[in-house]
Amino acid sequence: MNVLVIEFEEVKAQQVKDLLRQIDDSIQVVGVTQDMVKTAEWLNQNKIPDLILANTSLLAGIDLVSEIKTVVTLSTHSGRYNFAAFRYKTIRQILNNLQITEERLIHIEKDGRELEKPISAGPFKERFLVKQGQKLISIPVTQIAYFFSQERFIFLRTFDNQKFLVEYRIEQLENLLSPTLFFRVNRSYIVSLPTVKEIHAYFGNRLKLFLNPPADRDVIVSRKRVTDFKSWLDK
Repeated sequence: MNVLVIEFEEVKAQQVKDLLRQIDDSIQVVGVTQDMVKTAEWLNQNKIPDLILANTSLLAGIDLVSEIKTVVTLSTHSGRYNFAAFRYKTIRQILNNLQITEERLIHIEKDGRELEKPISAGPFKERFLVKQGQKLISIPVTQIAYFFSQERFIFLRTFDNQKFLVEYRIEQLENLLSPTLFFRVNRSYIVSLPTVKEIHAYFGNRLKLFLNPPADRDVIVSRKRVTDFKSWLDK
């Protein structure tokens, strides 16, 4: 059985891994994430696990009463810990039922409170700090092809086709990015000028964009943005 553990304390996470191994050495902990945001990123990048164990303290403040079917209590020398047990389908329902808009990325603190990055009133951003495994990487905006929403989370894709989670909403990015370099074409995509390789007419007086690197789905300029998009290209 493959298990994903959601636990923000490294020591406790290791204790959970050791206990599971003692219970059944066929149980494999395939990943450990620290919060709901990192869990969503992990699930997007890895094979679906058989079971997900989430520290119940991380779920505080989220309306999950109807979703929690099983709570597993693990005892160690330092205490007893409660973990909610989920299948993949249920954890996805939990993420989808969070009180957020389609394009919003949230971060759940250890006490379950929701945090949101403030919109900067300063100059346009020049780089974004992202996580790659255990490393932090600073990516200049000149290396970013586009930003996009996927399953309620926001990612950037670089020109060398790397994908990273970012902790901003699309609306925030629209204010943080230089309008000379980036344009929001619809509810889900903000594209840079160099990434747009072809533009085709699309039904409903819209435009279809072909990007490089390619997007995972069709990128359509919404009807209300077509005129501004053409002006942006013509500057």
